[in-house]
Amino acid sequence: MRFFTIEQDKSLQDQIRFRDFDISGPRHIFYKEDGGNLQESTMMYLEKDSGEAAPDFIQSPVYLVSDKVKKVFDVYEDDMVFKTVTITHKERKTIWIYHHLLLERFDAFSEETEFYTNGSIKRLVLDPVKIGDHKVFLLNDKRFPNPLISLEVAESLMRRNVMGIVWKEVEVGAWQN
Repeated sequence: MRFFTIEQDKSLQDQIRFRDFDISGPRHIFYKEDGGNLQESTMMYLEKDSGEAAPDFIQSPVYLVSDKVKKVFDVYEDDMVFKTVTITHKERKTIWIYHHLLLERFDAFSEETEFYTNGSIKRLVLDPVKIGDHKVFLLNDKRFPNPLISLEVAESLMRRNVMGIVWKEVEVGAWQN
């Protein structure tokens, strides 16, 4: 059992830039249980001089995934919640369809996880029993806000040539009875 975090690749050249949000600024994380409080669809606009490269995963201002990523996630997690976000570049008359990713979160920390004295995570280890059959999720801990995906999901995304995503493997502990 192998898992990876996904992050937006900030080094991707000529990235799109939101008009009303700083894509490199703070992120706002909404969870699956917030889905009922959010609109089904939203419109976001790009700056006039925005780049043209649209990454398949955007971290800020909220988690957004391309349609390609949404389709893969839907295959591996039955009850995922997404809200549609239309991203528009008015001057170029270009539209991208993204999906606001609302993930389930739960405690999947292994007892082997190590913390620094200030409470931040020194060594993250996931508990395979707590993960169960989940393939895409968030940890129920604000100290570790990045989505986690299984190896199967990562391989499926890579076969579709997604761009703008950084993968980092996370340690998974041994099965304990």
